[in-house]
Amino acid sequence: MSITPFIPPDSVRAHLVHALKTGLAAAIAFGVAEVFKLHFAYWASLSAVIVMQINVADSLQMCWYRFSGTAVGAVIGILVILIFPETTAMTYLGLFLSVAFCAYMTRYNNRYKMAAITVTIVVLASLGSPERVTYGLFRVLEIGIGVGSAFLVSLLLLPQRVGLALERRLTERFCQCAAHYNALMEGFLSLQEHLDPHMLDGFTANLRKDRELYNKVLKHERIIYHDDTALMGLKLTTLEKCTAHAQAMLDALNSHVGHGYEILMAKELRRLTEATTMVMRQACQGELPHSAGLAEIIELCEDRLAELRAEGVTKRFYLQKLTQFFAFYHGAHFMARDMVQYATDPMLLKMAGRRPSREKA
Repeated sequence: MSITPFIPPDSVRAHLVHALKTGLAAAIAFGVAEVFKLHFAYWASLSAVIVMQINVADSLQMCWYRFSGTAVGAVIGILVILIFPETTAMTYLGLFLSVAFCAYMTRYNNRYKMAAITVTIVVLASLGSPERVTYGLFRVLEIGIGVGSAFLVSLLLLPQRVGLALERRLTERFCQCAAHYNALMEGFLSLQEHLDPHMLDGFTANLRKDRELYNKVLKHERIIYHDDTALMGLKLTTLEKCTAHAQAMLDALNSHVGHGYEILMAKELRRLTEATTMVMRQACQGELPHSAGLAEIIELCEDRLAELRAEGVTKRFYLQKLTQFFAFYHGAHFMARDMVQYATDPMLLKMAGRRPSREKA
């Protein structure tokens, strides 16, 4: 099973902690297996090393993967021992059928890869033993001890939690989004100065990573810890929508060919940018954003645009320029609306102990 671990910013500390925990889990697993006088105690240590990951979420995932796969493989291995006589031909046949079955079942669940390994251990390691089933079960017990040791060490000793790291990442992401938004608006108001078409690629990639981390928290860490996953989801979804709007603005900005033009709504757009980024920075600082001013500026921009259209000003523009302006403006408009929606979300207000105010979005 392949897991891409998330490593906190202080990677040196994270790896030192991981080294300490892995060594301790291996020693504990071996010691427990020795206490129970298990013949192959090294299987316990080996399992502990395999499942121990840098963060809690990945450790839980690997523990469940190895434990559940081992349990399934043990059942299949015992069935093979009971059904196929201990002859050379039957051993080959039983091994072939059981491993082939597990390999095919990985189509539905990856734990069957671990099951295939366990089947092989149970069927082959027990050859020649008078109590093959018991022999196989003891090997499974050794693996279980290793998994359990890693599980406890991961949770109890300096746990590296994905949920806490994700909270910090999402908070910082609002500041980064505000910076990108400012750059886009400045480029647009500066006679549509083209920007790097890939300027948002890194930010978008980081958001995809944040979504992966969020899924890990939902699937694994939430079983143990009580993180506010609903609030995390709200932040992540808001940032993803803002990124989509920013990308549309960037595409619109770079679509212009030829001389740039002055924006009649420059003053209103600057106010919109200032108010939107202020809400983003408040979110970045962990404060409850105040969006009443932003909601008012959104309405002012809409009124100003309607006024210009009523005066026939837009008729002076070539279609290309008009299309570019509205594409860019609507990206900024909807980003502002999304930030108002975020700031007035009942869940966020409840967390801050406030009641929703009647703000117009």
